[in-house]
Amino acid sequence: MIHGMFAARRRHACAHPGRRGTRDAGSFAVEFAAGFGIVIAAILVMAVAYQTSQSGAAMTNAAREAARTASLANSADGARRAADALVRTRFADTDVCAELTVETSTAQFRAAGTVRVTVTCRTNSLLGWQRTLRATDEAVIDRYRGGVP
Repeated sequence: MIHGMFAARRRHACAHPGRRGTRDAGSFAVEFAAGFGIVIAAILVMAVAYQTSQSGAAMTNAAREAARTASLANSADGARRAADALVRTRFADTDVCAELTVETSTAQFRAAGTVRVTVTCRTNSLLGWQRTLRATDEAVIDRYRGGVP
């Protein structure tokens, strides 16, 4: 009876010509490890892309709000301070930016003039890569502020 079991095994191993029973041993583990690594790498790339897009959207929104806030200030210095304070408040509780700069152009700060705010951020990434994102927005100062030009 025992001899019959080994014969059945031998017959089964030979049923597939070109394949040997011991040759495929462990191939599933290797294929799984390679596939798993590729899946993990794809997930990390998607996470970094998502983080970068969210950081870019936050930068654009902060530049827009800062320009609008600066346009409501009473003086050019007040506009610079208001824009800087707003952007730094927006990013204070997040670790999105490793380095944050705010540039406010008040060259045309007058009734019906414009204020331009540029926000630059060197991002912190999940994998340690850093990118520099920049967003600029411009807002028109109310033309009736301080009289008609």
